[in-house]
Amino acid sequence: MPVGGMMSIIPFLADGIDKWIAPVYRWMHSDAAVAVSSFIPADQGAYQLSHEVAGSHNAWILAFAVAMTAGATIAFSVPVGLAMLPKKDHKYMALGVMTGLLGIPFAAFFMTLILSQTGVLLREDVSTDSEASKPFDLPVGDILLNLIPLVLLMVVLAMLLKFFPRQSISGFMAFGQLIRGVTAAALALGIVEYFTGVFSWLFGSWGLAPFIADEEDQFRALEVAGYVGVMLAGAFPMVYAIRTWLEKPLAALGNRVGVSEAGMTGFFAGAANVLALFRVVPLMPARDKVLTISFAVCAGFAIGDYVAFTANFQPNMIGAMLVGKLLGGVVAIGLALWLAVPQAERLAAEDEAAGVRHAADSVDPDAGEFAERV
Repeated sequence: MPVGGMMSIIPFLADGIDKWIAPVYRWMHSDAAVAVSSFIPADQGAYQLSHEVAGSHNAWILAFAVAMTAGATIAFSVPVGLAMLPKKDHKYMALGVMTGLLGIPFAAFFMTLILSQTGVLLREDVSTDSEASKPFDLPVGDILLNLIPLVLLMVVLAMLLKFFPRQSISGFMAFGQLIRGVTAAALALGIVEYFTGVFSWLFGSWGLAPFIADEEDQFRALEVAGYVGVMLAGAFPMVYAIRTWLEKPLAALGNRVGVSEAGMTGFFAGAANVLALFRVVPLMPARDKVLTISFAVCAGFAIGDYVAFTANFQPNMIGAMLVGKLLGGVVAIGLALWLAVPQAERLAAEDEAAGVRHAADSVDPDAGEFAERV
């Protein structure tokens, strides 16, 4: 549904971005496509939308890298994680997301640096079968220059999570709900228009883009969702197989690096899909909760959704995507160990002390007297 709805409103988003956002990013020597990708996931329309607003092929590919990290986190991982995790884990999620956001520019830089150094050929249009004919040849200095707005945005968001956690979490959830509401409404209207044509009849034209293939374009939103779904069908069985067959090796490796078995599972699960990670987060100690969530901000979906998406649209980019996102995840872990884990452990100790006090306060005094008599 998000893919179909987002791709339906691309004409309106492209016009708005071109008028209001593009000038600001040009002033900062960046491209408006990076702005799109900072807030919308690649597989929820950012790949197509950034193609429409990008000033060049290089800017489009850079925006694609950003959308697979920042966009996926802000519009999907944070709202969904807050809905799935128990409230007592929200503070650990905030710490993990905070340090993960600081690692996002590194992940985007690693991906694009690998592309520029290897010179692999990439597609120039939104297609699953066109020829890959153009390399990503943006110089390193220009890559860094284009990432300045992203760095500033990630630092601001991390600071907001640090100093205004409740308001920031509410903002993330509201933004995610807004995206889901707008895309659902757009898709519903598109379905009505597709089968009845009532809006074209009433207003004389229809402004939303079609979401089902037609003579003009054989690959629209419905086909995108189908292709990704087919590729993703093996991701969750893979996570299950890893946890089932590699339980002992994972536990042994975790003991060596100081991570619980649930934490090691979380790293693998998050790299496939954050939904799988959020299912095991409640089983982890506080330290591992922060580390796995921080890692998933950069490396999330790398061996799941985005392998599927990249394999369909830019297959020559798979290697750079995997290495860049995973390296970004490693940087995020380092930042979490430095900035967030000490605070998480203090919070866990406070929670444990509060739990002990609560248990002591709830003891029945008559039971104590009975025990003394016995």
